[in-house]
Amino acid sequence: MMKLLRRHKDWLMIVIAILAIPFIFYFVRTPDYGAMKQGDLGQIYGRQLSQLEIDANARLGGLAQALGMSDFWETLSLRQPGNGGYGTFAVDLIILRHEAERLGLRPSGAEIADVVRKLPVFQGESGFDITKFSDFVRNGLGPMGLGEEHIEQLARDEICLNEIKELLGAGVTISKDELDENFRRGYDKFFVSVIRFRSTDFENDITIKDEDVQKYYDAHKSELKTDEKRKVEFVHLGLTEEPTEYTNLPGPLSQPTYSSASTDRFIQSLIDAYAPISS
Repeated sequence: MMKLLRRHKDWLMIVIAILAIPFIFYFVRTPDYGAMKQGDLGQIYGRQLSQLEIDANARLGGLAQALGMSDFWETLSLRQPGNGGYGTFAVDLIILRHEAERLGLRPSGAEIADVVRKLPVFQGESGFDITKFSDFVRNGLGPMGLGEEHIEQLARDEICLNEIKELLGAGVTISKDELDENFRRGYDKFFVSVIRFRSTDFENDITIKDEDVQKYYDAHKSELKTDEKRKVEFVHLGLTEEPTEYTNLPGPLSQPTYSSASTDRFIQSLIDAYAPISS
């Protein structure tokens, strides 16, 4: 048997290889790199952040550079070189749009058109050149997978960024007079005069009448009221006066009819009378 296998070992290896190839293709799956690329990277503002969104915003970063929006690019990319700058730009663009929506910043169509006309890449000898604009839209946006609407989006984002900068700058502007006033309050010397009054010097000369107290109380009732701190619940059982007439009954019953003491003595006498006698 072994001699037979050695004699036909080449054919045996070919058969094993033929049988192994279908096994490899069936059981070993190729990783879905497209799905891996489209996966979620994390969460931002309570929603999932996907790789597709990052890539799309990174392409907008490249478009901003091609349009000559240098200040806009440097602000959102934090001037980071290479892929780090594109990644930072992509995330900061999401933050910018979220804050612009939260603040209610909505640039008008005229404002957006004015920014587009002033972009450096579209400038000619006499200002805005429609030929350069059309050529850029036709030949520059296609390779990036973008369209004319993305130029308007970036123009809108730049307007929102500038308005946010103005809001932040306006909130921290302090005039010289305010600085001087705060400095004087914190470091200048103050001279204060104090007059002391002793209550004993005026007590004998002041007479307070009950009528004055009542008038003051009536005029300041609302100010003198305080919130309830205790709550008391009780039941009042009113007892009538004990009668002075006596009954004709002997023993304890000869006491007044409603006397609690006589009633107690009467009950105790009944208990003693019927108590068992111990031998």
